[in-house]
Amino acid sequence: MQTAQDFRDGKLLRIFVDEADRRGLQPAYTAIVEFLRKRGVAGATVFRGIEGFGGHGEVHMAKVFSWLPNLPILIEVVDDWPVLEPLIAELEVMIGEGLLTIEAAQYLRLSKAKA
Repeated sequence: MQTAQDFRDGKLLRIFVDEADRRGLQPAYTAIVEFLRKRGVAGATVFRGIEGFGGHGEVHMAKVFSWLPNLPILIEVVDDWPVLEPLIAELEVMIGEGLLTIEAAQYLRLSKAKA
């Protein structure tokens, strides 16, 4: 059984982009996840929002009759700051328009024992 002392101090990096944002032929969120994977980040999860707005003030929402939705996308990453910090400048260039946030986080990595 794990206790609070087993948790490590780390950082939660949140990356906000739009569903329609692209990097070449692929969605920006796919390119970002692949970038993070290749750089050895422990993991990343992509969430699709149902409504939101950003710097332009345009509201993005899920509509029943929308052929091309442009929903907000959130990518969350938890890892140690020395792993994440060197990636920030490259992420800024990749994202172009969006938002990055960083927060303190305590985490506990759980994994199945390999037989």
